[in-house]
Amino acid sequence: MVVHFPIALVLSAVALDLIAIVFKRPGLHRIALWNLSLGTLGAGLAVLSGLRAEAVAKHTFEIHQVMELHKRLGITTLILGLMAASVRLKLRDRLTIRTRAITLLLSVGMACTLAWGAHLGGRLVYEFGVGGSFGASRSSPHIPHHH
Repeated sequence: MVVHFPIALVLSAVALDLIAIVFKRPGLHRIALWNLSLGTLGAGLAVLSGLRAEAVAKHTFEIHQVMELHKRLGITTLILGLMAASVRLKLRDRLTIRTRAITLLLSVGMACTLAWGAHLGGRLVYEFGVGGSFGASRSSPHIPHHH
């Protein structure tokens, strides 16, 4: 839940901002800002929970490499979100075309780093079995099972 809400909120924020521009519906920018702000707050919680989990997760060198990139992407996502949301909140979302473009680029960048980080997080859990019993860990033997 800690990681899935920020993903949904940030991607929704970017989509709503783009829809607002394409269909000339400025009211959607306000909803996008709420999604961006809440998604950024959630991203902060996700980064904190990830840092705590990293400290206790047993892992190989290969898993460590993926985990490090996942962490960097999470922190980058948070920074981009803080930049975009803080500018928009400070200006009460009354942005010039230039400022709107800059904050939209920050939000799109945030969505990209978030998507890449989410993909790596999925690999960590489902491919490497880090943090749960969902995936088959490469370091553990294959155990046959029936559905």
